[in-house]
Amino acid sequence: MLRLRAFRPSNDKIVKIQLHPTYPWLVTADASDRVTVWNWEHRQVIYELKAGGVDERRLVGAKLEKLAEGESESKGKPTEAMRGGSVNQVNFYDEDVRFWQLWRNRSAAAEAPSAVSNVTSAFAPPAPSTKGRHFLVICCENKAIFLDLVTMRGRDVPKQELDNKSLLCMEYLSRSIASDSPLVAFGGSDGVIRVLSMISWKVCHLIKVTVVFV
Repeated sequence: MLRLRAFRPSNDKIVKIQLHPTYPWLVTADASDRVTVWNWEHRQVIYELKAGGVDERRLVGAKLEKLAEGESESKGKPTEAMRGGSVNQVNFYDEDVRFWQLWRNRSAAAEAPSAVSNVTSAFAPPAPSTKGRHFLVICCENKAIFLDLVTMRGRDVPKQELDNKSLLCMEYLSRSIASDSPLVAFGGSDGVIRVLSMISWKVCHLIKVTVVFV
């Protein structure tokens, strides 16, 4: 049985939780929209941030990174300075997660009698943007936060990049066009699914779901 003997309790109730399939990582989000990543093997916190508001450490870190890379400070408001709002989902995303996702899909398809002959998909090679990297993706009401747990660098995608619709949920797409992959699908407040490319960081597909009552 997994023992979290060094797990530090949150000041608020835990509302979101996920375990990494291969690494000893556990991510939680509490009712105050604070996200914490734990290494239960080493009994320590890997990362912690206030995803619902503005995390000053991330804001300062982003400014220092831009200065170190020779970029002048932009006149506009940086995405790190935008309030995230309610945290709706937290997920790890890397090649191990993709493998387990594909394995589950193939296992489920193989159990369906009508789909046995169609289970022929193979695990695709990793995309350059994810090879050797481990992302934590935080789906907030006002933006999505992509945090690389290897370099500890983040990328914020505000809802303005997704037609200004609140982000309610997300899922990774294991099968996609190579030039666009990897892809993350976000469910919007208007009932439309917007597919974001992690290469261009732009919406590349729109999926409109139509419900037909019989």
